[in-house]
Amino acid sequence: MLGLTSVAWAGPKDVAVDKVWVGESIPGQNSATLELNITTVAPATLLSVSSTEAAKVEIHRMLHRHGKMEAMIVQRLPLPAHQTVAFGSDRLFLIMVGLKKEFNIGDHIPVSLQVEYTNHRRQTIAVEATVKKMALSYRHLGKREVHDHR
Repeated sequence: MLGLTSVAWAGPKDVAVDKVWVGESIPGQNSATLELNITTVAPATLLSVSSTEAAKVEIHRMLHRHGKMEAMIVQRLPLPAHQTVAFGSDRLFLIMVGLKKEFNIGDHIPVSLQVEYTNHRRQTIAVEATVKKMALSYRHLGKREVHDHR
């Protein structure tokens, strides 16, 4: 029996998107972090991410500035050839802002990614994010260590 995975493959010379998920929300929550991996065969640029279940989706990059971590909204993100860009790690995050409903475990949230290739061809890739249980965490990264404030 074959195991099925949630992977969107745009084409043999394009982009693969997998491990797409978002954490469950609580009543009144206005935003959620969307996690996914994008792997490209050829160089491309991520132009935008959107969902019908959020007013907008922002691309955030975490930077160290003046001894503090700061989130910077990125308008476009280069996607290098033959590499996986992991949102939710590598200091890159996708934030769904203005949630239109509560996200419950097991729900499937539609997500669209628009990429542009070096030849200026644009493509929209549709995927579904599975809503998973969020684990509460008190841990964060310091300069050389993980701090746990429990």
